[in-house]
Amino acid sequence: MLNQISESCRYLLQHYPNAQEARDYLNNRLTKESQEKFQFGYYPPIKHISALIDLIGSEELIQEKLMYQKEMEDSSGYRNINISYFQDHPLTLPFRDQYGKVIALVNRSLLPEKERESKKIIKYKNTVFKKGNYLFGLFENKQSILEKGCVYLVEGQFDVIKASEKGITNIVALGSSYLTAYQFGVIRRYTDHLILLLDNDQAGDKGRMAAKKKFGYLAHFQNFYIPQPYKDIDEYLSALGDDEPSFVVKS
Repeated sequence: MLNQISESCRYLLQHYPNAQEARDYLNNRLTKESQEKFQFGYYPPIKHISALIDLIGSEELIQEKLMYQKEMEDSSGYRNINISYFQDHPLTLPFRDQYGKVIALVNRSLLPEKERESKKIIKYKNTVFKKGNYLFGLFENKQSILEKGCVYLVEGQFDVIKASEKGITNIVALGSSYLTAYQFGVIRRYTDHLILLLDNDQAGDKGRMAAKKKFGYLAHFQNFYIPQPYKDIDEYLSALGDDEPSFVVKS
């Protein structure tokens, strides 16, 4: 079901007039090739949800808990209104398993940071799935991992996408700073050379130590660090421009 919803959102991003803000955001951040490779889409707000319903149907959205009804009281009494799970998160990104099946949608708010904070809206919101059982980017990049014989492990989806634009295509995201046993078992099928390129923060440091302690005897680990003062590879590569990336290598 999520495959069809993702494809419909992709169609709306390309053709729906109200998706212009999302198109502008992507065009300012990513190449057309990246947008196509990772299949971004547009998820309309509830007042325009008919555009998506016309493509996929309302039952499908209700079944996936992306739309539901809530009872509200106003001057006319009680009434039911439709609520969108992704109301303030119109930019959608399909999260695929290693076989290409969409197992989750990851959506981003396009509101400025101060407005998000004042309205208490989180930056990213996703459908429910077991993050520790999957690696973002593995489906898109598994051939490159096999060819290069190693894999970069980062934390976020946009880290993978920005790195891919720079030619670092043997890369996947953990979804956090910790490599789970399930994730390790999956990536170990493709390579036993793992390069940790986690965020420059305390959680990233803990994640590095935990990965080497738990799995260091089963694979070859390297620690690569993003230059200061950048927090993650997305931030670093976005600021880098056309220059080639350079990482600090430590044992």
